[in-house]
Amino acid sequence: MNKQKAIVIGAGIVGLSTAYYLNKRGIEVEIIDAGDGTNNCSFGNAGYISPSHIIPLASPGIISQGLRWMLNPESPFYIKPRLDADLIRWGLLFKKASTTARVNEAAPVLKDLMIKSQELYEKIITDENIDAGYHKPGLLMICKTKEALHHEVELVEMAQKLGLEAEVLSREETERLEPNVQYDMQGSVYFGCDAWMTPHHFMQQFQSKVQAAGIKIHFKNTLQRIVKIGDRITEIITNERSYQADHYVITAGSWSPLLAKQVGLKIPLQGGKGYSFMLNEPPKMTTLPSILVEGRLATTPMQDGLRFAGTMELSGLNHQINQNRINGIVKSIKEFMPDFREVDFSDVKVWAGLRPCTPDGLPYIGSTRNTKNLYVGAGHAMLGWTLGPVTGQLLAEQITENHMSVSSPLISVDRYA
Repeated sequence: MNKQKAIVIGAGIVGLSTAYYLNKRGIEVEIIDAGDGTNNCSFGNAGYISPSHIIPLASPGIISQGLRWMLNPESPFYIKPRLDADLIRWGLLFKKASTTARVNEAAPVLKDLMIKSQELYEKIITDENIDAGYHKPGLLMICKTKEALHHEVELVEMAQKLGLEAEVLSREETERLEPNVQYDMQGSVYFGCDAWMTPHHFMQQFQSKVQAAGIKIHFKNTLQRIVKIGDRITEIITNERSYQADHYVITAGSWSPLLAKQVGLKIPLQGGKGYSFMLNEPPKMTTLPSILVEGRLATTPMQDGLRFAGTMELSGLNHQINQNRINGIVKSIKEFMPDFREVDFSDVKVWAGLRPCTPDGLPYIGSTRNTKNLYVGAGHAMLGWTLGPVTGQLLAEQITENHMSVSSPLISVDRYA
């Protein structure tokens, strides 16, 4: 019997994880990627593996808050006004999904996915001997105002009902847990269930491990055409050559809808631009990662410095740096962390990446009725790093067993078809 073969399109954490688990199941795998392997969201993110992130992006109040933010050029959220049918449809679907009922339905699904993914990360790190500064626990949600702290109590209650370790801390309790940095705050929420690492170090080592297992990665291969006959893909053509396989997997992040459209599959998705930068020698190094709640800003102590990451900018598929967003990030840092001054950020190298955002805040994972040998793992928004391994394992299960161990119509690839 001939060995089954799969082509994975995209070499981020989801693509590498998919190839990794397919290889373990005896499938021959090749990965193609339009970049050089270092320019996707898996390298510049905050490094959180966060079961606490159970509230999807589409949630009650987010639209009115977003509209207020749009009046401020330095705010954490921005939509570039443009006549774009896909953006308009996405916005209407986003509004429809932003309900309490939908959040309550989605939270247990996200929790199950994230807990499983955290376990898979720990196994990969142990099995493959990867040193990426993995730490657990936990994560602090720093609240500058009493209103923000009160609002986070609802999240704590929901997390506790789902069995997650979460508690509200006073200012004094927070300072005992995080003695290295002074925060201007009323208090915090502590999630002991969360973990973090240095993502670019993990990716560099994981790429090497995947290649050592016999998986070929073809960088600088831009997919130009997908050939489909009947209900099956027969080949894909890049700027370099053509590829044939039994199975094809799209894990191309914000570019996934453009590829899916070639075979008649509609998966509403917008690229949400986020920014990050590293201070290699910060004036103070945090002990724990934290989210500065009102500023929508993440901080992470990593192996080579302190990373700040944040903002959500819907401005199309581009990596252009909007200086207003950077100014807003620096302003939030100084407001929350008085030890940091303007001069500390004078030479930072800013990174920008496009987080693939679905209208309902849940990813697309699995097969599609439209094309029998096509599978999709995309639309993870800010949870791409957290959910990478579990997405890869689920896709490997679907391809080899026609069944996923974590399944829900909420993550169906066809839910907007």
